[in-house]
Amino acid sequence: MKTYIAQRLGIALLTLLGMSMVIFALLRLAPGDIVDILFSAAGYVNPSEKQAILKELGMDRPYWVQYVEWLKQIVTGDLGKSYRYDLPAWQIIKPLVPVTLELAVLSMVVAVVLGVPTGVISAVR
Repeated sequence: MKTYIAQRLGIALLTLLGMSMVIFALLRLAPGDIVDILFSAAGYVNPSEKQAILKELGMDRPYWVQYVEWLKQIVTGDLGKSYRYDLPAWQIIKPLVPVTLELAVLSMVVAVVLGVPTGVISAVR
């Protein structure tokens, strides 16, 4: 039993690691980077200012270093700063968590209420 649980936990950790790699890659493959987005409305941007922002955000380092830093921040709960609202991202997300949980619970209830009888009927017939 212990080996089964250990195997399942190992598979879960590998799955989470793989998902984090895919998410990180998709974030990096999106057109434009955060610096371009920040300065898109500003018109002409001094290249030295752009390089300073890239260095501040750590985007001038290799991708694997960026990934390790990003993973550390996610694990410690540091979601970064919202440049739109000029606040820590967690302060923006925190009030929305109860509504998200309520929606998730209600959707699971609807899925079980519809799925269990449908499964039983299909198993009987």
